Amino acid sequence: MAGLTRKNLMVDAERVRELARRRATSESEAVRQAVDFALAADEVMAAVQELHDRGGLDDAFGRLPDEGTAAHATS
Repeated sequence: MAGLTRKNLMVDAERVRELARRRATSESEAVRQAVDFALAADEVMAAVQELHDRGGLDDAFGRLPDEGTAAHATS
């Protein structure tokens, strides 16, 4: 982990307290975990976007529904 720095942030104290309670950790650790989660989510979404931009998955086994079937099944 990179060095820690004290920051003066405006946050919803009740929500941070609840997150810390659910994770059984300190409020500071809960905020650090939330930041890590947000950064990881951005990385995942960038990878999904890149996959989409490249045309999606190659269905080598023919098991994925085609786009018409998938769109119809979700509506």
